[in-house]
Amino acid sequence: MHGYQKAIRNSKYLLKWLFAAAIIGAAGGIGAFGLKTSISFIERISSKLPLWLAPAAGGIIVSIFLLWDYNAAGNGTDSFINAVNKFDGRIPFKMGISKLIATAATLGFHGSGGLEGPVLVIGGAIGNSLAGIPFTRDLFKTKSKLLTICGAAGALGAIFHSPLGGGIFVVELVSHSSLHYAYLFPAVLSSTMGYVAFGSLMGGAPMFQIPSYLPNISDLPWFVAAGILGGLLALLFIYSFRYIDKYFKKISCRFLRPVIGGILTGIVLLFRPEVAGTGLALIQQLIFDSGVIETAIIVLLLAKILATCFTVGSGQSAGLVIPSLFIGSLGGMLIAAVVGGLPPQLYASLIVACMTAVLAGTANVPIAAAVMLSEMAGLAAAVPAAVGSVVGYAVAHSQVIYSEAVDVSDMNSIDTSSEVH
Repeated sequence: MHGYQKAIRNSKYLLKWLFAAAIIGAAGGIGAFGLKTSISFIERISSKLPLWLAPAAGGIIVSIFLLWDYNAAGNGTDSFINAVNKFDGRIPFKMGISKLIATAATLGFHGSGGLEGPVLVIGGAIGNSLAGIPFTRDLFKTKSKLLTICGAAGALGAIFHSPLGGGIFVVELVSHSSLHYAYLFPAVLSSTMGYVAFGSLMGGAPMFQIPSYLPNISDLPWFVAAGILGGLLALLFIYSFRYIDKYFKKISCRFLRPVIGGILTGIVLLFRPEVAGTGLALIQQLIFDSGVIETAIIVLLLAKILATCFTVGSGQSAGLVIPSLFIGSLGGMLIAAVVGGLPPQLYASLIVACMTAVLAGTANVPIAAAVMLSEMAGLAAAVPAAVGSVVGYAVAHSQVIYSEAVDVSDMNSIDTSSEVH
């Protein structure tokens, strides 16, 4: 009889979390849709400004907005990791809203950055808010951390068109490059539901298109080389970001930092306007364009690193994953340009391998990186993504671009009055 009661109890627990994960994941996907729509709206407004001036204007707007909530500054991933690991997943709903607005201003005015940190905070805030709704307060009162993870996974799986990889990424991120099944299964379900909800609003096709590729064992050395280069580029990105971030923190008036960062980003855009914004469209273009010379690739690569470090390191709101993919795509192109004469299928696969390597190295998420790129570029990317991820992680795993520790005084100052408790 005791075994039967235990089975019933476990079944109810599982059904509860399957239901919660599905609902929260879908809500996270809608949050990701809100972010994408907001960025597009701001881009239409900023198109009236010269491209080199737009990031400075965005920096001014972000600085003013940060007077209301400074917790919206930066990449957002550090805040998410600390909220989960130190504060039981507590992300005020106000912080999710402020992160959405600050990110829309940053990327809408053509600052250089990505989306993963902002959607982690936005989705996490949505998930955390469920723990305070009166009907569910008792049901979820000890599991707010898992609700936050599920919301973040739903938003991430949606924004990267990665129903499995989004959940794995979040769990690997908060578990320090390991996977806990207690978090993994709900997170993957949430990520899948977020992808479905987002896809119904904006379409769910793979983020990148690459030529069909049949695995060939003779190509493996090329993928290993791309993985090694990707790992080294990951270290270059990490150290560059830390260095520039450190110097911005020396500016005593922190509300001036985004303005200065916007001015410096604008200077970079004067010379290489291609590195503005997320750069997703350019990554797709690079996958099919093998005619760029080595010097131009290196200049573009350095410009993207500088623009991203100036934007995010100064306190404007944007993520670091898409810049990692951008840098990786250029690394793959560099190998292909040096070798020359590679068929389009191998050329594109080299780019995928290096992209995965840079992502695995910068964020220390080797499993998630391989799965995400396989979903973002289709099954043809699976082999180069897997090889690139393992090699890139092996090269760069001693470092990570996320500090995993925010200023405790900042976290303690989070306004919880907007939380739903």
